[in-house]
Amino acid sequence: MMGHGTINTSKMGTVLTASINNPPINLCDWRFVSDLNDLLTEVSSSSDIKILVVQSANPDFFVAHLDLLPRPESTLPEMHPEYPTLGYFFGLMYKLTNLPIVTIALVEGCARAGGCDFTMAFDMRFGIKGRTWLSHLEACLGVYASGGGAMRLVQQMGKPRALEYLYSGRDIGAEEGEKYGIINRVFETSEDMHVFVDAYVGRVGKFELSALAMTKQRVNDATSASSLETFEKDFQVFVELLTRPKTVQLVTEIWAVIKGATDCEEERTLPDALMAMPAYR
Repeated sequence: MMGHGTINTSKMGTVLTASINNPPINLCDWRFVSDLNDLLTEVSSSSDIKILVVQSANPDFFVAHLDLLPRPESTLPEMHPEYPTLGYFFGLMYKLTNLPIVTIALVEGCARAGGCDFTMAFDMRFGIKGRTWLSHLEACLGVYASGGGAMRLVQQMGKPRALEYLYSGRDIGAEEGEKYGIINRVFETSEDMHVFVDAYVGRVGKFELSALAMTKQRVNDATSASSLETFEKDFQVFVELLTRPKTVQLVTEIWAVIKGATDCEEERTLPDALMAMPAYR
């Protein structure tokens, strides 16, 4: 298991480490989505992988955000082949949420909108002071924080804080994320984070996969946030909002602001940059 295009992998014992490498900003585009689906399929069919650790090769961007523009070169079907009632990205997030192994995100850099939905689909998230930034800024785009992310926020933050966060579209740092319950632990440095996680997976990786998988399944069963019905409703609402003329206008304006999703200052400070768009002046 050497890698999947935009994702490089290495295996040590029962732990598979995947490094996202989709320059310049780790955009959640069709190539990355396709590669991630292939990786999850391979992992779920393996009998000796118990833990998936995902990190970024880019210290400034974990997964920037979803690519909302149509791409003629894309080879992805509109709907996910394993979950035909879900759009491809939504099916992928459902697949990751319910993957029958332990999943850990080492969040260094920005994870916003669809990138934040991706991050929220992991069992655990670890962050670094001053280096981890999460944002569900979909309301600024005229859509809804779907892909399961918003539902998990209600579960982990509680309704009032979840709505405060979702309405605003602002960044949350690692320390605030830990306070709200969406970051497990915060570390001073990337090295500190890796030392802790290496020790953690070294312990957990010794346990029976069947016990770990059933623990995850029963915990997921305790909340509707992980259910197929929740993802189906999220997908329906997202499509309804995305196809509105005002949303199309906002997405077009946003892509101009971030210079076509390049590594620019506006991309790095996206929640603030959005407020400079003509629609919000």
